[in-house]
Amino acid sequence: MRSTIHIAVATLVACCAAGCGNLENAPFRVGTVHGQLTESDPAVAMVSLVGQPGVSSPVDADGRFTLEDVPTGMAELFIIATTEKAARVQVRVLGGQSVQVQPVAPTSAGFLDLHVKTTNGFRLTAAEASVEGTPFQRLLLDAKGRLRVGPLPDGCYTVTVTALGFPATQVQDCAGPGEKKELKVDLVVDESLLEQGCQEIGCEEGLVCAPNKKCLECFGNSHCGEGLTCKGNRCEGPGPLCAPCTGDWQCAAGTYCEVLPEGSAACATRCGGDDDAPPSVQALPDDVGSAQCAPGFTCQSGRCLPDAANFAGCHALRRMDAPCTDDASCHELGLLEGRCVSGACTAPCATDLDCPGSRRCVDSSAGRVCQAGT
Repeated sequence: MRSTIHIAVATLVACCAAGCGNLENAPFRVGTVHGQLTESDPAVAMVSLVGQPGVSSPVDADGRFTLEDVPTGMAELFIIATTEKAARVQVRVLGGQSVQVQPVAPTSAGFLDLHVKTTNGFRLTAAEASVEGTPFQRLLLDAKGRLRVGPLPDGCYTVTVTALGFPATQVQDCAGPGEKKELKVDLVVDESLLEQGCQEIGCEEGLVCAPNKKCLECFGNSHCGEGLTCKGNRCEGPGPLCAPCTGDWQCAAGTYCEVLPEGSAACATRCGGDDDAPPSVQALPDDVGSAQCAPGFTCQSGRCLPDAANFAGCHALRRMDAPCTDDASCHELGLLEGRCVSGACTAPCATDLDCPGSRRCVDSSAGRVCQAGT
């Protein structure tokens, strides 16, 4: 009988020291982290654990946070303080204990500007992006496959992009303080979708679904803009100055399809030096090069662009003659000194040389303005 009791006691001791003791030791496998941000916006601020974004905490009006159930050992905090500031902080967590970190001063955050395209021109449907190990999960891209991800603390990140009909694609890049870096991602269509073609999923903006189930720029002149014709499934020029373009073939002779400061591409001539030289190596100053530009245009960084005194860029010049109710409605379209004359937007002028295209400088109720020639 006594030996039986001894065996039972020994078994109980062994159980407590091994598997049965796991329940008692569980609290000592995690700890708590307390801290305070020197600057924060409670509407957006949060603190999470790098690699385990589910372990997170909000930030109160005083910038304080409490992160619970943090695994013991070295950990790294992922901190979003404001829409423009963030931080990453390393901390050692002791089991069953609370750790107080030094006050955290967030710094300028970085951003990754995603630009996702498909190799076949198929339309992106339900496209999402996730940043591994961070709270940025399953973020929706817009119809053009664009998304700004951030604020991100200084560091390197793995981004996973998914879309209907495309296998998940991973890319890696780093974002420094205050940096806004473009991250281009090309999605390769799934074989099953490739067989169905664009008739099933459609094409991205600017392309049409051809009878052969491929996404093409055109397969008829009706798919091209004014003044362009479809040649070899491509819309070709000549387009006038400031016309939107995708290549030199959509611009008139002597003009080039240039990416402009406003971010879009349009037909433009070069100035200030050798016409065949790229803008970065133009030799003459802009005030001299302006003599080479058409009326209404001036030489700006080696290219003839709409006069910056009147137009905020090519997109604004294209809004000449747009319907309006007052001068302010023209200003909103980028015509900086715009006038609303007879219900249409125009620009002020002193001579015909201030007016682009075939317009002439004429008298009106609003003073001398550019209007279409007769």
